[in-house]
Amino acid sequence: MGTHVSYEPTLTPSIKSSISALLKETILESCSRQEGRGRRSVLISSNSLASRIVYLRWGIRPSQRRQYRNLFSEVREQCRELFRYYVNQGEVVSQKEGTEYRYGVYKFDEVRGNLILGIVYVDADSPFLPKPSN
Repeated sequence: MGTHVSYEPTLTPSIKSSISALLKETILESCSRQEGRGRRSVLISSNSLASRIVYLRWGIRPSQRRQYRNLFSEVREQCRELFRYYVNQGEVVSQKEGTEYRYGVYKFDEVRGNLILGIVYVDADSPFLPKPSN
């Protein structure tokens, strides 16, 4: 019986920079699913985004979090940092197929480090955007 040494991937600068793109993609997907239901807002958690990044990039499931503790911790911190940035900005602007989409962003909740954003679609002709929270 040998010992099993697992390699833990590291969070490179290129992966860190892709977190924003994945957040924007997640917002577009989530909001488009809500369109038919008449709802114009969604909630997105920093931990769920981190889990999605780790799974898409390395194929590591959230159930393997104990084995890859450092990786999950680093990605979660990067996601929380990005979420705080967008809360301070008060909006996220995304492009898809030549169309610009604007979303108001507010802090919905924070539970044991898991930052949950409220995302509200803002029409292009609407003067409303949530004011950044301090």
